[in-house]
Amino acid sequence: MKSNPKTGEQYMKLFEWKENPFNFKILPELFVGYSNELKSMSDVLENREKFSLLIGPTGSGKTTLLRHMSRKFNKKYIIYYLPKPPKDPTDLIGIFTKYMGGGVFDKLFSREKNITLYNLSEWVSKKLKENELFLFFDESHEASIETLEWLRTIVDQVDGLSVVLSGLPVLDSLLKEQLETFTCRVNTKIELTNLTRSETREMIKKRIEWAGGGDIKPFTSETIDHVYDTTGGFPREVIRVCNSLVKKALEKNISTIDVNFLNEVEYGSVKRVPLNSLEGIPARQRSILELLNGRGPMTPTEIVANMDLSEYKDKQNAIRSVNNILKRLLKDEFLTRKGRGKSYQYMVSEKIKTLLVNK
Repeated sequence: MKSNPKTGEQYMKLFEWKENPFNFKILPELFVGYSNELKSMSDVLENREKFSLLIGPTGSGKTTLLRHMSRKFNKKYIIYYLPKPPKDPTDLIGIFTKYMGGGVFDKLFSREKNITLYNLSEWVSKKLKENELFLFFDESHEASIETLEWLRTIVDQVDGLSVVLSGLPVLDSLLKEQLETFTCRVNTKIELTNLTRSETREMIKKRIEWAGGGDIKPFTSETIDHVYDTTGGFPREVIRVCNSLVKKALEKNISTIDVNFLNEVEYGSVKRVPLNSLEGIPARQRSILELLNGRGPMTPTEIVANMDLSEYKDKQNAIRSVNNILKRLLKDEFLTRKGRGKSYQYMVSEKIKTLLVNK
Protein backbone atom coordinates (compact mmCIF):
# COMPACT_ATOMS: atom_id res chain seq x y z
CA MET A 1 0.00 0.00 0.00
CA LYS A 2 1.33 3.43 -0.99
CA SER A 3 1.64 6.02 1.75
CA ASN A 4 -0.63 9.05 1.69
CA PRO A 5 1.48 11.99 0.33
CA LYS A 6 -0.40 14.45 2.53
CA THR A 7 0.30 12.36 5.64
CA GLY A 8 3.95 12.07 4.60
CA GLU A 9 4.17 15.84 4.36
CA GLN A 10 2.66 16.13 7.84
CA TYR A 11 5.27 13.75 9.30
CA MET A 12 8.01 15.77 7.63
CA LYS A 13 6.63 19.09 8.81
CA LEU A 14 5.86 18.07 12.40
CA PHE A 15 8.62 15.53 13.18
CA GLU A 16 11.06 15.98 10.26
CA TRP A 17 10.56 12.34 9.25
CA LYS A 18 10.46 11.05 5.70
CA GLU A 19 7.70 8.63 6.80
CA ASN A 20 6.13 7.04 9.86
CA PRO A 21 8.73 4.67 11.39
CA PHE A 22 6.05 2.83 13.38
CA ASN A 23 4.00 1.31 10.57
CA PHE A 24 4.75 -2.40 11.21
CA LYS A 25 7.23 -2.51 8.34
CA ILE A 26 9.71 -5.32 8.98
CA LEU A 27 13.17 -3.72 9.09
CA PRO A 28 15.75 -6.45 9.75
CA GLU A 29 18.60 -3.96 9.46
CA LEU A 30 17.27 -2.21 12.58
CA PHE A 31 17.08 -5.33 14.72
CA VAL A 32 18.01 -4.68 18.36
CA GLY A 33 18.16 -6.64 21.60
CA TYR A 34 18.21 -10.40 22.21
CA SER A 35 22.02 -10.46 22.28
CA ASN A 36 22.20 -13.94 23.81
CA GLU A 37 19.66 -15.28 21.34
CA LEU A 38 21.57 -13.74 18.42
CA LYS A 39 24.75 -15.40 19.67
CA SER A 40 22.94 -18.75 19.84
CA MET A 41 21.64 -18.26 16.31
CA SER A 42 25.13 -17.43 15.08
CA ASP A 43 26.40 -20.61 16.74
CA VAL A 44 23.70 -22.59 14.92
CA LEU A 45 25.13 -21.36 11.61
CA GLU A 46 28.79 -21.66 12.58
CA ASN A 47 28.31 -25.22 13.84
CA ARG A 48 26.08 -26.26 10.91
CA GLU A 49 23.52 -27.65 13.33
CA LYS A 50 21.00 -29.79 11.47
CA PHE A 51 17.82 -28.96 13.39
CA SER A 52 17.07 -25.86 15.45
CA LEU A 53 13.95 -24.21 16.86
CA LEU A 54 13.19 -20.51 17.27
CA ILE A 55 10.23 -20.14 19.63
CA GLY A 56 8.36 -17.06 20.79
CA PRO A 57 4.89 -15.55 21.24
CA THR A 58 3.26 -13.40 18.59
CA GLY A 59 5.06 -10.09 18.21
CA SER A 60 8.29 -11.12 19.94
CA GLY A 61 10.44 -10.53 16.82
CA LYS A 62 10.93 -14.01 15.32
CA THR A 63 10.47 -12.95 11.70
CA THR A 64 12.70 -9.91 12.09
CA LEU A 65 15.43 -12.02 13.70
CA LEU A 66 15.33 -14.62 10.90
CA ARG A 67 15.51 -11.97 8.22
CA HIS A 68 18.23 -10.14 10.12
CA MET A 69 20.33 -13.31 10.22
CA SER A 70 19.64 -13.98 6.52
CA ARG A 71 20.81 -10.48 5.69
CA LYS A 72 23.85 -10.56 7.98
CA PHE A 73 25.20 -13.93 6.83
CA ASN A 74 24.02 -14.09 3.20
CA LYS A 75 27.57 -13.76 1.87
CA LYS A 76 28.97 -16.44 4.16
CA TYR A 77 26.23 -19.07 3.88
CA ILE A 78 23.45 -20.04 1.50
CA ILE A 79 20.33 -19.11 3.45
CA TYR A 80 16.76 -19.24 2.19
CA TYR A 81 14.00 -17.64 4.22
CA LEU A 82 10.49 -19.04 3.68
CA PRO A 83 7.57 -17.13 5.25
CA LYS A 84 5.52 -20.31 5.72
CA PRO A 85 6.12 -24.06 5.51
CA PRO A 86 4.13 -26.06 2.96
CA LYS A 87 1.14 -27.97 4.31
CA ASP A 88 1.40 -30.56 1.55
CA PRO A 89 4.77 -32.37 1.77
CA THR A 90 4.97 -32.70 -2.03
CA ASP A 91 5.39 -28.93 -2.14
CA LEU A 92 8.85 -29.46 -0.66
CA ILE A 93 9.88 -30.63 -4.15
CA GLY A 94 8.97 -27.25 -5.60
CA ILE A 95 10.77 -25.41 -2.81
CA PHE A 96 14.05 -27.23 -3.37
CA THR A 97 13.94 -27.12 -7.16
CA LYS A 98 13.12 -23.41 -7.11
CA TYR A 99 15.77 -22.31 -4.63
CA MET A 100 18.50 -24.67 -5.75
CA GLY A 101 18.41 -23.47 -9.35
CA GLY A 102 17.20 -26.61 -11.09
CA GLY A 103 17.76 -26.75 -14.82
CA VAL A 104 15.04 -26.31 -17.43
CA PHE A 105 14.29 -30.03 -17.47
CA ASP A 106 14.03 -30.11 -13.66
CA LYS A 107 11.66 -27.16 -13.58
CA LEU A 108 9.41 -28.52 -16.30
CA PHE A 109 9.21 -32.18 -15.39
CA SER A 110 10.45 -32.71 -11.82
CA ARG A 111 7.04 -32.89 -10.19
CA GLU A 112 5.53 -35.29 -12.75
CA LYS A 113 8.41 -37.54 -13.78
CA ASN A 114 11.83 -36.87 -12.41
CA ILE A 115 11.75 -36.03 -8.71
CA THR A 116 9.57 -37.46 -5.99
CA LEU A 117 9.70 -37.23 -2.20
CA TYR A 118 11.48 -40.58 -2.23
CA ASN A 119 14.43 -39.47 -4.37
CA LEU A 120 14.41 -35.75 -3.45
CA SER A 121 17.23 -36.24 -0.92
CA GLU A 122 19.48 -37.68 -3.59
CA TRP A 123 18.69 -34.81 -5.99
CA VAL A 124 19.38 -32.18 -3.28
CA SER A 125 22.69 -33.84 -2.37
CA LYS A 126 23.85 -33.74 -5.98
CA LYS A 127 22.88 -30.09 -6.37
CA LEU A 128 24.37 -29.07 -3.06
CA LYS A 129 27.70 -30.83 -3.60
CA GLU A 130 30.13 -29.43 -1.01
CA ASN A 131 28.04 -26.37 -0.14
CA GLU A 132 26.08 -25.66 3.04
CA LEU A 133 22.39 -24.71 2.84
CA PHE A 134 20.19 -23.33 5.62
CA LEU A 135 16.43 -23.21 5.33
CA PHE A 136 14.60 -20.82 7.66
CA PHE A 137 10.92 -21.81 7.89
CA ASP A 138 8.79 -19.14 9.55
CA GLU A 139 5.29 -19.82 11.01
CA SER A 140 6.25 -23.49 11.36
CA HIS A 141 3.42 -24.15 13.83
CA GLU A 142 1.16 -24.13 10.76
CA ALA A 143 2.98 -27.06 9.11
CA SER A 144 1.30 -30.43 8.86
CA ILE A 145 2.75 -33.38 10.74
CA GLU A 146 3.36 -35.17 7.44
CA THR A 147 5.36 -32.23 6.08
CA LEU A 148 7.51 -32.08 9.21
CA GLU A 149 8.15 -35.83 9.03
CA TRP A 150 9.30 -35.59 5.41
CA LEU A 151 11.42 -32.53 6.17
CA ARG A 152 13.13 -34.41 8.98
CA THR A 153 13.78 -37.36 6.66
CA ILE A 154 15.27 -35.19 3.92
CA VAL A 155 17.53 -33.21 6.27
CA ASP A 156 18.70 -36.47 7.86
CA GLN A 157 19.84 -37.79 4.48
CA VAL A 158 21.51 -34.68 3.05
CA ASP A 159 24.92 -33.60 4.29
CA GLY A 160 25.22 -29.83 4.40
CA LEU A 161 21.50 -29.19 4.77
CA SER A 162 20.21 -27.54 7.95
CA VAL A 163 16.78 -26.32 9.01
CA VAL A 164 15.60 -23.69 11.50
CA LEU A 165 11.91 -23.93 12.36
CA SER A 166 10.40 -20.77 13.78
CA GLY A 167 6.97 -20.62 15.39
CA LEU A 168 4.74 -20.03 18.37
CA PRO A 169 5.39 -21.99 21.60
CA VAL A 170 2.76 -24.50 20.48
CA LEU A 171 5.28 -25.73 17.89
CA ASP A 172 7.56 -27.03 20.65
CA SER A 173 4.62 -28.79 22.29
CA LEU A 174 3.49 -30.22 18.94
CA LEU A 175 6.89 -31.74 18.25
CA LYS A 176 7.19 -33.21 21.74
CA GLU A 177 3.73 -34.77 21.62
CA GLN A 178 3.56 -35.99 18.02
CA LEU A 179 7.06 -36.02 16.54
CA GLU A 180 9.46 -37.35 19.13
CA THR A 181 11.88 -38.36 16.35
CA PHE A 182 12.12 -34.70 15.34
CA THR A 183 12.46 -33.44 18.91
CA CYS A 184 15.37 -35.81 19.52
CA ARG A 185 17.26 -34.22 16.64
CA VAL A 186 16.87 -30.60 17.74
CA ASN A 187 20.34 -29.33 18.63
CA THR A 188 19.35 -25.84 19.79
CA LYS A 189 16.12 -24.23 20.97
CA ILE A 190 16.14 -20.44 21.06
CA GLU A 191 13.32 -18.68 22.89
CA LEU A 192 12.34 -15.05 22.40
CA THR A 193 10.38 -13.25 25.11
CA ASN A 194 10.58 -9.46 25.32
CA LEU A 195 13.03 -6.58 25.19
CA THR A 196 14.51 -4.89 28.24
CA ARG A 197 13.74 -1.24 28.99
CA SER A 198 17.03 -0.06 27.44
CA GLU A 199 16.52 -2.30 24.37
CA THR A 200 13.02 -0.88 23.93
CA ARG A 201 14.48 2.63 23.90
CA GLU A 202 17.13 1.56 21.38
CA MET A 203 14.50 0.01 19.11
CA ILE A 204 12.43 3.21 19.12
CA LYS A 205 15.56 5.33 18.58
CA LYS A 206 16.72 3.27 15.60
CA ARG A 207 13.34 3.46 13.89
CA ILE A 208 13.14 7.22 14.38
CA GLU A 209 16.67 7.73 13.03
CA TRP A 210 15.84 5.45 10.08
CA ALA A 211 12.95 7.81 9.25
CA GLY A 212 15.27 10.82 9.36
CA GLY A 213 14.70 11.93 12.95
CA GLY A 214 17.16 12.42 15.77
CA ASP A 215 17.52 10.20 18.84
CA ILE A 216 14.08 9.53 20.43
CA LYS A 217 12.42 12.83 19.42
CA PRO A 218 9.48 13.57 19.58
CA PHE A 219 9.34 11.21 22.60
CA THR A 220 10.85 12.01 25.98
CA SER A 221 12.49 9.51 28.32
CA GLU A 222 9.32 9.48 30.45
CA THR A 223 7.28 8.60 27.36
CA ILE A 224 9.63 5.73 26.56
CA ASP A 225 9.10 4.46 30.11
CA HIS A 226 5.34 4.67 29.55
CA VAL A 227 5.66 2.69 26.31
CA TYR A 228 7.73 0.02 28.02
CA ASP A 229 5.40 -0.26 31.02
CA THR A 230 2.40 -0.45 28.69
CA THR A 231 3.83 -3.10 26.35
CA GLY A 232 6.11 -5.16 28.58
CA GLY A 233 8.79 -4.78 25.89
CA PHE A 234 7.11 -6.96 23.24
CA PRO A 235 8.44 -5.50 19.95
CA ARG A 236 5.19 -5.51 17.99
CA GLU A 237 3.30 -3.97 20.91
CA VAL A 238 5.99 -1.29 21.21
CA ILE A 239 5.50 -0.38 17.55
CA ARG A 240 1.72 -0.41 17.90
CA VAL A 241 1.67 1.90 20.93
CA CYS A 242 4.24 4.27 19.41
CA ASN A 243 2.19 4.39 16.23
CA SER A 244 -0.94 5.29 18.19
CA LEU A 245 0.87 8.03 20.10
CA VAL A 246 2.37 9.49 16.94
CA LYS A 247 -0.95 9.53 15.10
CA LYS A 248 -2.67 11.16 18.06
CA ALA A 249 0.07 13.83 18.16
CA LEU A 250 -0.35 14.34 14.42
CA GLU A 251 -4.09 14.90 14.88
CA LYS A 252 -3.43 17.50 17.57
CA ASN A 253 -0.45 19.03 15.72
CA ILE A 254 1.76 18.47 18.78
CA SER A 255 5.47 18.00 18.09
CA THR A 256 6.56 16.77 21.55
CA ILE A 257 5.10 13.61 23.06
CA ASP A 258 5.80 14.08 26.76
CA VAL A 259 4.07 13.49 30.09
CA ASN A 260 1.71 16.41 29.52
CA PHE A 261 0.67 14.86 26.21
CA LEU A 262 0.16 11.47 27.85
CA ASN A 263 -2.05 13.05 30.46
CA GLU A 264 -4.25 14.48 27.71
CA VAL A 265 -4.86 11.14 26.03
CA GLU A 266 -6.22 7.95 27.52
CA TYR A 267 -3.99 5.16 28.78
CA GLY A 268 -3.61 1.63 27.45
CA SER A 269 -3.15 1.48 23.68
CA VAL A 270 -3.63 5.26 23.81
CA LYS A 271 -7.37 4.61 23.62
CA ARG A 272 -8.69 2.89 26.72
CA VAL A 273 -11.04 -0.05 26.29
CA PRO A 274 -14.50 0.97 27.56
CA LEU A 275 -15.47 -0.40 30.96
CA ASN A 276 -18.67 -1.83 29.50
CA SER A 277 -16.82 -4.00 27.01
CA LEU A 278 -14.11 -6.66 27.02
CA GLU A 279 -13.72 -6.62 23.24
CA GLY A 280 -10.17 -5.99 22.11
CA ILE A 281 -8.58 -7.11 25.38
CA PRO A 282 -5.25 -8.84 24.55
CA ALA A 283 -5.13 -12.56 25.33
CA ARG A 284 -2.57 -12.19 28.15
CA GLN A 285 -4.65 -9.56 29.92
CA ARG A 286 -7.82 -11.58 29.45
CA SER A 287 -6.23 -14.74 30.90
CA ILE A 288 -5.10 -12.85 34.03
CA LEU A 289 -8.55 -11.32 34.47
CA GLU A 290 -10.18 -14.74 34.20
CA LEU A 291 -7.64 -16.27 36.59
CA LEU A 292 -8.28 -13.61 39.23
CA ASN A 293 -12.02 -13.82 38.67
CA GLY A 294 -11.97 -17.57 39.24
CA ARG A 295 -9.41 -17.80 42.05
CA GLY A 296 -9.89 -14.51 43.91
CA PRO A 297 -7.24 -11.99 45.06
CA MET A 298 -3.64 -12.96 44.25
CA THR A 299 -0.16 -11.44 44.34
CA PRO A 300 1.93 -11.29 41.13
CA THR A 301 3.98 -14.29 42.32
CA GLU A 302 0.81 -16.30 42.97
CA ILE A 303 -0.54 -15.37 39.53
CA VAL A 304 2.66 -16.61 37.87
CA ALA A 305 2.48 -19.86 39.88
CA ASN A 306 -0.89 -20.55 38.26
CA MET A 307 0.16 -19.72 34.68
CA ASP A 308 1.68 -21.67 31.80
CA LEU A 309 5.27 -20.41 31.73
CA SER A 310 6.18 -21.99 28.38
CA GLU A 311 6.00 -18.59 26.65
CA TYR A 312 8.48 -16.98 29.04
CA LYS A 313 12.25 -17.16 29.29
CA ASP A 314 12.17 -17.94 33.01
CA LYS A 315 10.08 -17.31 36.11
CA GLN A 316 11.57 -13.87 36.79
CA ASN A 317 10.83 -12.82 33.23
CA ALA A 318 7.23 -13.98 33.71
CA ILE A 319 6.89 -11.99 36.94
CA ARG A 320 8.19 -8.82 35.25
CA SER A 321 5.78 -9.26 32.36
CA VAL A 322 2.84 -9.94 34.68
CA ASN A 323 3.67 -6.86 36.76
CA ASN A 324 3.58 -4.72 33.61
CA ILE A 325 0.21 -6.19 32.62
CA LEU A 326 -1.18 -5.63 36.13
CA LYS A 327 -0.12 -1.97 36.01
CA ARG A 328 -1.95 -1.55 32.75
CA LEU A 329 -5.10 -3.28 33.98
CA LEU A 330 -5.00 -1.19 37.15
CA LYS A 331 -4.79 2.04 35.14
CA ASP A 332 -7.68 0.86 32.95
CA GLU A 333 -9.68 0.26 36.17
CA PHE A 334 -10.13 -3.42 35.36
CA LEU A 335 -8.41 -4.31 38.65
CA THR A 336 -8.17 -3.02 42.18
CA ARG A 337 -5.51 -3.94 44.73
CA LYS A 338 -4.80 -4.00 48.44
CA GLY A 339 -1.60 -4.34 50.40
CA ARG A 340 -0.49 -7.71 51.74
CA GLY A 341 2.81 -7.48 53.58
CA LYS A 342 5.43 -6.08 51.19
CA SER A 343 3.37 -6.97 48.12
CA TYR A 344 -0.11 -6.33 46.74
CA GLN A 345 -3.06 -8.58 46.09
CA TYR A 346 -4.89 -7.85 42.86
CA MET A 347 -8.59 -8.46 42.30
CA VAL A 348 -11.06 -7.89 39.48
CA SER A 349 -13.15 -4.73 39.82
CA GLU A 350 -16.85 -5.29 40.43
CA LYS A 351 -17.93 -3.95 37.05
CA ILE A 352 -15.48 -6.11 35.11
CA LYS A 353 -16.38 -9.11 37.28
CA THR A 354 -19.98 -8.75 36.07
CA LEU A 355 -18.85 -8.61 32.44
CA LEU A 356 -16.76 -11.77 32.87
CA VAL A 357 -19.72 -13.60 34.37
CA ASN A 358 -21.90 -12.55 31.44
CA LYS A 359 -19.44 -13.79 28.82
